Amino acid sequence: MNIEELIKKRKDQLDVETPPAELWDGIRKEWKSEKHFSWWKVAAVIFITTSLGLLLHNISLQSQVEELATLGDISDEYKRIEDSYLTQINELESSIEITQAKSQNDFNWIFEELQTLDEINQLYRKDIGKINEDQLVGVLIDCYEKKIRLLSKLELEIKRTNKFNNDEETHTNSVNL
Repeated sequence: MNIEELIKKRKDQLDVETPPAELWDGIRKEWKSEKHFSWWKVAAVIFITTSLGLLLHNISLQSQVEELATLGDISDEYKRIEDSYLTQINELESSIEITQAKSQNDFNWIFEELQTLDEINQLYRKDIGKINEDQLVGVLIDCYEKKIRLLSKLELEIKRTNKFNNDEETHTNSVNL
């Protein structure tokens, strides 16, 4: 008997619109027993969680670095003193043509000193509340005073250089006449 004859004989058994219930029970058991566990999903979740954690940690560190303590964190009196120094420094910096002065090599040593003072200031401001405040306040006030003296010297040197250049130009013009 070949397969075609077998199918024709049992055609009425095969022509069923819905399969028997026993067949569906077997399919359900097979389907439930197969558990698809995707390791890549677990790896993706771990990766995303770790990335977010590192990102938040870096943001936290940046905000801590940006928020340096001030003398005002120690007392109101120190806040007034620091504000007075900062006002003087800002006034001096605004009165000096910094970009022009930086272009002249004659003043490089002053800018290097100012940079060093700013680094010292930041370093000590990080220690506010951690070490002896009297010594710390003394160092920070000393930094502010030195910065004011350096900016005043820079302003004076710029004026002196400009006067010298103007006098030289006037002298050259009068000789040419």
